[in-house]
Amino acid sequence: MSRETDTGVALYTRKILIKSKTSNILPKWLRFMKGVVDSEDIPLNLSRELLQNSALIRKLQTVLTGRILKFLQEQQSKKPDEYEKFYNDYGIFIKEGIITNHDQLEKEEAAKLLLFESSHQESGKKCTLAEYMSRVKDERIIYYLAAPSRALAESSPYYESLKKRQQEVLFCFEPYDELVLMQLQQFKGYKLVSVEKDMRDDKQASDLTNLGEDSLKRSEINELTEWVKNKLSGKAVAVNATTRLENHPCVVTVEEMAAARHFIRTQSHQLSEDRRYAILQPHLELNPKHIIIKKLHKLTKENPKLAELLAKQLFINSMVGAGLVEDPRVLLVSMNDLLEQVLEKH
Repeated sequence: MSRETDTGVALYTRKILIKSKTSNILPKWLRFMKGVVDSEDIPLNLSRELLQNSALIRKLQTVLTGRILKFLQEQQSKKPDEYEKFYNDYGIFIKEGIITNHDQLEKEEAAKLLLFESSHQESGKKCTLAEYMSRVKDERIIYYLAAPSRALAESSPYYESLKKRQQEVLFCFEPYDELVLMQLQQFKGYKLVSVEKDMRDDKQASDLTNLGEDSLKRSEINELTEWVKNKLSGKAVAVNATTRLENHPCVVTVEEMAAARHFIRTQSHQLSEDRRYAILQPHLELNPKHIIIKKLHKLTKENPKLAELLAKQLFINSMVGAGLVEDPRVLLVSMNDLLEQVLEKH
């Protein structure tokens, strides 16, 4: 195996070399494999054109890919420690294979090789999608959350409600892990769902009938969400209250968080701020029980200028927390404005 991009498999027929590096005898994502294929079915006079388009070559690619995947799956089962070392070095190629493949069955075969940390296992220990499935009791859903580290994942506002109901979640620490799972969509009949999308699609979270005495009243929530939406015009397309938060004042959701974060990393620098928000269409979800949100409601009447700065700061904080801001240093501008207003009387 090699991480070089120009390696290929040597193709022989009856022990006679046809081509030393046959790049298309394996799919591009398996380019780390090195070896020799000797097939009696390949004619000696195989032209370059036939080598590119031959049905025999395509069949060889299918057979070889299947055997490689089967071998790796066996290694994963029999020698998990050795396989994890291999995965740390070459897992990026497996993920590429899932993203670039259009055949769902082939994607799922490659997905058997994926490894993730889980909220139900100790830090550093990894599991497969199949192992996660074996622990699912009711709904046929595999939840996942992208975060730079386990500490940030476990303290994420998106994880709060799932943690409370002891729902297992896979943690995606690598930048493209969530893109892989988004592209995969399902695995062995189980739907793959990001916790951010689950929060955005949860209709019950907007049921505010039993908020309790420590929450803003329904009328106050309506006042505040309308006021905040007005102040965030051109940025947040919707402002709502949610019951899924406990320790965080607010959170931002978008339709497809993985695609949105990929867009921010790769293309957003080419667009104006207004255009970025128009594409992202973020929703701001407020926690009506949180002390900051209750204070914000009070400030809208007592100090509207400070309330506006606070609302904008909460929004940009949530955007940064969601990974939807290219340069987090933009926080400093709004934060300094807020501090200046807070300290104005001192």
